[in-house]
Amino acid sequence: MSQVAFQVSREQVLEITQEVFTAMLDQGETLTFERFEPVPDFADPLFAWVEMHADSEFGAFTGRAVVKTETETAHEITRSLLMLAPDEEVTEADLTDAFGEIANVVGGNVKALIDAVARLTLPQVGATPPAEDNAMFLQDLAIDWRGRVLVVSLWVLL
Repeated sequence: MSQVAFQVSREQVLEITQEVFTAMLDQGETLTFERFEPVPDFADPLFAWVEMHADSEFGAFTGRAVVKTETETAHEITRSLLMLAPDEEVTEADLTDAFGEIANVVGGNVKALIDAVARLTLPQVGATPPAEDNAMFLQDLAIDWRGRVLVVSLWVLL
C-alpha cells in the first residue's frame, strides 16, 4: 500500500463535502463551511464510513472515509435527506440509510480523485468508530453545517 497513491487535499475534502450537502440536504444552498474553532467532544457520537479498494501503479491499497458527528446531528441529516418534518421521528433504519448515504457519496467522490480503478464498499454506521488497527490517519476536516459540527476523516489501511 502506498500513501502516495491516496493524496487528497483539505480543499478537495471541503469542496466534496460542500457539494454533497448542498445537493443532497440544502436544496442548492451552501450551508456547509470549514470549522476553525476547536471541535467539541461529541457526547453521543455516530460514525459512518466507506472503504475504497484500489489497484494502482503503486500497488494495492485501501482508503477509508469516515464522517463523525453527534447522533442528533445525524438525525437532522436524515430528516433533511428524507424531507421529514422537524418533529418527525427518525427510525434506526432511516438513520442508518441516510447517514450511511452521506458517507457513501463523500467516499465515492474521494474515490474519484484516486488515480486508479477503485471500488467502494457499502457504507457502515455505528456508535463506535471503525477499527484503527493497521490504519494510518491522513487528515480530518471539521465542518459546520447549520450550526452543527461534523468531522470528515481520511485513512489508509495498511
